[in-house]
Amino acid sequence: MLIYWNTLIEKLMNTDEIVIYGAGTMGNAVKKCLEDAPYHIKIRAFLVSSMQNNPDQIDGIPVLDLAHASICRKLPILIALHERYMGGALKQLREAGFSNRQLYPISFDSDEWSDIRGNWFLHKSSVYEENYLDLNEALTQKLQVYVACHVADHMLKEEIPKRSFEIPIQAGAALTDRRIAAVLDNQGENISEKNRKYCELTALYWIWKHGKAGYLGLSHYRRRFDISEEMAAKLLESDIDVVVTVPVLNLKGVKQQYCSDHMEMDWNICMKTVGELFPQYWDAAAKIEKGNYYYAYNMLIARREILGQYCEWLFPILFQCEKEIGERNDPYQERYIGFLAERLMTIFLEQHRKEYKLAVAKKHFIT
Repeated sequence: MLIYWNTLIEKLMNTDEIVIYGAGTMGNAVKKCLEDAPYHIKIRAFLVSSMQNNPDQIDGIPVLDLAHASICRKLPILIALHERYMGGALKQLREAGFSNRQLYPISFDSDEWSDIRGNWFLHKSSVYEENYLDLNEALTQKLQVYVACHVADHMLKEEIPKRSFEIPIQAGAALTDRRIAAVLDNQGENISEKNRKYCELTALYWIWKHGKAGYLGLSHYRRRFDISEEMAAKLLESDIDVVVTVPVLNLKGVKQQYCSDHMEMDWNICMKTVGELFPQYWDAAAKIEKGNYYYAYNMLIARREILGQYCEWLFPILFQCEKEIGERNDPYQERYIGFLAERLMTIFLEQHRKEYKLAVAKKHFIT
């Protein structure tokens, strides 16, 4: 898990190997961080302006001057120097034929270098059980709403202000080498490889297994809870147990509408599985399938213990449904697990409606 994230780290997480310009103290420190976890990036070479006073290699990595830098032409170059040397280095690299889009200055005091080593220190502290707590993480430990994003997501036309309690999480990270978020749903215990069927639920599974906040939640890159910082603070002081979005209205009935949009067999298998695994939920299931509303999008915010209770109930049902239903040729209908889970969440909340205080928040759909 990466706590610190910026455009350079995103580039690095999508790169197999890089070149470091500068073979001094800082260049070696950059090498150390990037070769280790959590990055595991190969350093192809060190570049220097002159071989004078520089070694031929560092830990088996060649040190090259600009006249012999042909192997570096297409690779990203991190310029690891003190700020006072940065302008001259950029000028030399451009004159040597390197393009601006290859060049990434990370001076000693830069935010980029601070973020790179911050993730490295965080990983080391977790391995050796040392104390390293990020301030922002500490301040948001009471409420964390993860925003599921995917490599197939479109660019957004609307700018959404970053809220302190929202954390992007890349869903389906096991199915691609591309990295678009600091938190990946394939870290630690996970079901990331099931993303084509489970959609944002692979992120929910990760949140269940790894989330630490008192309130945990899930939203989407285009569907966000319309909750301000002030409202979030009040939520933490309230007796509200679960927050969902405005329900979807199905005038035909929830089951009939599902069977119209998806596969009736899938619905029947899902309801059968609820009855077999959790017979005490059958009355709630029967009520919801005959009713005319459900809470959609698999979006919720809940107290941590309630989210855990929900996931302990939900995922055994989904795993059994997947086992019985199998594959779908249609990419849309292949997402049946995600579709079923939306209705299952409503069944779960109906079963516990006298125990939990439920609140409904507006959802904002981003252009």
